[in-house]
Amino acid sequence: MGNGTARLLAAVGVLLALGVVALGGVGGWLYWDRVQLQGEQTTREELAPLAQQQIPQVFGYDYQTVEGSLGKVYPLLTPSYRREFEDRATKDIIPQARDRQLVSQANVVGVGVLEAQRNSASVMVYMNRTVTDKSRQPIYDGSRLRVDYQKIDGKWLINYITPI
Repeated sequence: MGNGTARLLAAVGVLLALGVVALGGVGGWLYWDRVQLQGEQTTREELAPLAQQQIPQVFGYDYQTVEGSLGKVYPLLTPSYRREFEDRATKDIIPQARDRQLVSQANVVGVGVLEAQRNSASVMVYMNRTVTDKSRQPIYDGSRLRVDYQKIDGKWLINYITPI
């Protein structure tokens, strides 16, 4: 074999190697894109019913059992949001509930997913709430909430709630 043939074979070998690497890259990218899309779809399917169930627990309480009710909510929150929520509950929610004898009943009337990734998402929650105090005059309130979720150790936790 001549010197030219050896160079040609080396060039073909390099091109084939580059082609295999490129195909592997494209295949990997397509696979990862599919994983991401499936994760987003799964998130959308899981979070609407979850928010429908959890948000009334967060906003519904009776002044006689408010500590126990909120104690059941804390495990639904991410560690960072839990600290903030516990602080607000201890300083504001629990004392006001007891002092004013508040009973808060929350009902979710609609949920829509705003953003969804595999491990985080945001949902819009439409909530109606009835608050009754010691005067026994109910106050009706309709709210829109942005509820941010984060997946930690395979479990969806509330990362923040923002009134809109």
